[in-house]
Amino acid sequence: MAVCDCFPELKSVTLAREARYRADPDKRAPEGPKSSLEIKVTSTGNLNERVETRNSKQSFVISEPKHVGGLADAPTPLEYLLSGAVGCYAAVFAFYAAKLGVDYESFEAVARTEFDVRGHMMPDAPFSGFQKVTIAIAVKSSAPLERLREVERLALAGCPGIATLQQPVPVESSLTLVT
Repeated sequence: MAVCDCFPELKSVTLAREARYRADPDKRAPEGPKSSLEIKVTSTGNLNERVETRNSKQSFVISEPKHVGGLADAPTPLEYLLSGAVGCYAAVFAFYAAKLGVDYESFEAVARTEFDVRGHMMPDAPFSGFQKVTIAIAVKSSAPLERLREVERLALAGCPGIATLQQPVPVESSLTLVT
């Protein structure tokens, strides 16, 4: 029994995407030349923010911990960042498992990181980003361990969420004064 009864469909979709790319790497994908995301974050007070996603039309709240003045009534921004990357990794793991015919019954990933926030709101403070991310994966499967390790390796190398954590990303901002 698979963790997802969609493995045959997932394999078909994954192979079709790969075939389209390999046939013409410069050709525009059906969903556009590149995937893009857009979110809107609105402060609601007490270091809480409401997030609206433009792609999936979802909304959720982000909250800062109490020790920095927040309400701590929702996940923190960094919890969402880490869970987003690892959630993406779980999906890419499923893509590769389906593509390679590696069935599994359950998948669980526990991610941990540490970061230094001693002076993150002061100039010349120590780097406050994630120092390192470790992911402990538990998979229930009858597949040989070597096959699961191959899926793990491919998923880690091919996941956009993990790649975003691994590589520096330019960030630009613009400010508009609303009167």
